[in-house]
Amino acid sequence: MDARDILTQTALFADALNTEEIKFLASQSRPAFFLAGTRLMNQGDFGGSMFVIVKGEVSVNLVDRDAREQSVAALGPGDIVGEMSLFTGDRRTATVSAISNVDAVEITKWSLERVFSKSPGLVDRFAEVLAKRQAELNNLTSTQGGSSREAFIRQARNAFAGLFGGAR
Repeated sequence: MDARDILTQTALFADALNTEEIKFLASQSRPAFFLAGTRLMNQGDFGGSMFVIVKGEVSVNLVDRDAREQSVAALGPGDIVGEMSLFTGDRRTATVSAISNVDAVEITKWSLERVFSKSPGLVDRFAEVLAKRQAELNNLTSTQGGSSREAFIRQARNAFAGLFGGAR
């Protein structure tokens, strides 16, 4: 599993990072493997990493107020899970479980911080891409009250504020 090829073929990274930035991020990422039935993340937890699914399938589930779990999506190769929490600093909005054995590339917040420290303008580029993804997700799930693009970018800057000497 070549992390650089995987990141180059993943729209989120291809749209936000140049070749050298992808190469560096790939060098900082690591392979991850999850057995079928294993949870990659739990709703409500803080996020320290995100995953690019390389092989296998995961189920994205939401737990409602009555503690009932509802499947909202099945994701597979090329899809990303955990990026919103990692990038905004918010708690995980869903539980993600491996339906089958899953090979993935793990990207930690620390890895992203190292990439952003080399080029602080990347935070804004990355936030733009994620804001568009969030807007699309809000439309798909009919979620009302999604944050505006500017608010999302501000939130992303705050999540990585330590790189720039405080919130911007």
